[in-house]
Amino acid sequence: MYKSTRYLSILLYILLNISSVNAAESIVAFKQEYDWLKLTSDEWIKGDIISMYDEELEFDSKELKLQTIDWDDVAELRSKNKLTVRLVGNNIVEGYVVVKGGQLHIVNNGDVNSYSLSSVLSVTSLSKREIDLWDGNINLGATVRRGNTAQFDYTISAGVQRRSPLGHLKIDYIANYSTYDDQESDEKLVTANSTRLTSIYDWFFSQKIFFRAMDFEYYSDELINIDERISYGVAAGYHIIDNKALSWNVNVGPSYQQTKFITVSVDESKTETSPGLALGTDISYEVTSDIDFDAKYQIKFVNDASGKRVHHFETGFDVELSKNFDLDFTFYFDRTESPHADEDGIIPEQNDFRLVVSLGYDF
Repeated sequence: MYKSTRYLSILLYILLNISSVNAAESIVAFKQEYDWLKLTSDEWIKGDIISMYDEELEFDSKELKLQTIDWDDVAELRSKNKLTVRLVGNNIVEGYVVVKGGQLHIVNNGDVNSYSLSSVLSVTSLSKREIDLWDGNINLGATVRRGNTAQFDYTISAGVQRRSPLGHLKIDYIANYSTYDDQESDEKLVTANSTRLTSIYDWFFSQKIFFRAMDFEYYSDELINIDERISYGVAAGYHIIDNKALSWNVNVGPSYQQTKFITVSVDESKTETSPGLALGTDISYEVTSDIDFDAKYQIKFVNDASGKRVHHFETGFDVELSKNFDLDFTFYFDRTESPHADEDGIIPEQNDFRLVVSLGYDF
């Protein structure tokens, strides 16, 4: 009886090990030229894994173009190259990625380690080239009028971002310039001249919570008497909604603002500084596979001399024309609750509105 039990235990041990080996081999022994994605609808897509952040997978298919897919809709995923995976608790692992059976498997040098999908915070490239971690875009909109009205307007914007397992760096620049030739006085008048540069770095603490370790903005606007306005801040953020179609997050944190005015009255200082509080929100909505809607709003509470309440809002639609080209419709709204008068005592308008149509190139 004892021998029978012992033989049975040995047999079960061998069968379990054979089963484990076969399971491991089914994960490891998968060579391919492309990354492969299987959706919960049983559809297979071949292409390239770009990244996974905030429970959304970016997958570039030659036929379907760049797709953003909810992490819950991924039934199976197999990478052709090694990737970097960040897990809850700031653990970082590297290797070939296989998602199967509700788990993420990391294959590295013949070893297989498995993790639950709920513990995965991000997936990014393991490329040794720094340039592969970056992508960006540039947009140009212009209007030229001649005849009864001689006017020239242009708006140029550009942005770059770097994705890593620990965080997301994003830098955006926009410049707006407009001139008008007065036919009677033959004088060229500047009707718009502003520049804005922003830079943020978000560190992912969990799937819902992030820390904005850097929030920097440089702004100048000749028409509202601002030579330069520089603000620094940090913030804590939270993802309220994060699914396949809609993403919505909010952030709040302290800031510091320094404003230099172009002209002021004789008894006033050209420079004002103020501590502040910044509140912001970002919304992204996928209207269709080719049309995206985005909205961003931020308000900064500063002292009266620095503007009291400084608002910035931008929203619009991004229409994909081809793999690399987009048509953008963007509405900008800026409001300074307490604008600063110039040397002649003229107080600028509180509100500025602008609608820009531009052609963009993604790289």
